[in-house]
Amino acid sequence: MKKASFLLFFSLCVVCFTKCKPAAEDRVKMHENANRISDSIGRAIDQAMDEVKIQPAADTSKKAK
Repeated sequence: MKKASFLLFFSLCVVCFTKCKPAAEDRVKMHENANRISDSIGRAIDQAMDEVKIQPAADTSKKAK
């Protein structure tokens, strides 16, 4: 009886763990969405950095005479 209950419990655990994780297609979609979002965040940061980029000023080391 113990052996049968253990096998039943074990098979129930296996079924739960295999059914609860996302399907392969869902995981692929999640990775694609994450890549798309990280790319858009990177583009937004690059655009913001380009807006505030400091242009080199004219040579100010020469003194006026």
